[in-house]
Order: sequence, then C-alpha cells, then structure tokens
Amino acid sequence: MPRTHSGNERVKYISPDEVAELILAEPKRDDFLIIDVRSTDFPGGNLPGAVNITTREFRDEQSLTRLIRTHILPRPSLHLLILHCMRSQTRGPYAAQLLSRSPSLPAHIDVRVMEGGFAGWWARFKGDERRERLFEGLVQREEGKGGWEEVVQAKEGESGEAEDSRKLRGELGR
Repeated sequence: MPRTHSGNERVKYISPDEVAELILAEPKRDDFLIIDVRSTDFPGGNLPGAVNITTREFRDEQSLTRLIRTHILPRPSLHLLILHCMRSQTRGPYAAQLLSRSPSLPAHIDVRVMEGGFAGWWARFKGDERRERLFEGLVQREEGKGGWEEVVQAKEGESGEAEDSRKLRGELGR
C-alpha cells in the first residue's frame, strides 16, 4: 500500500538506550535496521549491523526507491528503521524525513532518528562493559593524532566536522 503524507510530519526519535536494547536482545532481532548516513566520518566505528548509506543516496525519489528495494523490501520482518549521522542534527533527520515520505516505503515501517547520533552513542557507551557488542569496526587512534575521534568530538561547523554535513546544513539554511 503506498504511503501518503501531508508534508508536515515531524521526525520521530529513539533513544540510544532503546537502540542498545534492540542490538543486545536475545534472541537476536531481525525486525529493525540501522542506517548510518555518515560519509567521510563513518570509517572507524559504527553501531553493530548498521548499513552505511550516505545522504547522497536520498537525493531523489528514484534513489529512494532503489534504496528501499535493495535494503528494506528484502527483509519481510522489518518494522523499524533507525537512522543516524554523527549528531543526528542535520543528515540523519533529513534522510529520515525523505525516507518516511517516500511512497515506495511500506506503510507498516516506522522511521526513527537516534537521538544524539554516533557522537551521543559514543559518549553513552564508550566505557560500557558491553562495548564489544555495542560497537563494530571501532578503530582507536593515538591520543593527539586527530582523525576519527576528533570528528566524533568536533562541534557543529568546526573543521573536524564532515564536509557533507556542513554542506547539507547550508543547503537547508541552517
């Protein structure tokens, strides 16, 4: 059934703790998918099982339809999409809004943005005893060497922030 929208839906959020419960659930759940829309700030660590689909893939309805056919429709038990970027302030909410408005997205799928993005996830769980189960592909950098952790800790608009985030915020007038 095609999805209809009025154009004024608000982005819905999910907390990092709720996402952690989904990831750590036993038996393993297959009714949710995490989509990480980061680009140059993706390498070095992500949530377990997250699919990296940058905001460029959300540029038009044809791209969204392809994304839905490739990553969502082949998962019949899927009911929840969780999107995030570094802070879930620009790219994540933007992509979630476009995806939730797509007529190609099945109506039974709920789209949420993870509060605080990966930076919030990192701050919340970096010292957690379950760390090995809450991070995937985590690369530690030497103190003072910059790189990935510098991007995680960069403030909005700083040079350490991903270029695509600054660019998208400019296009959206933020």
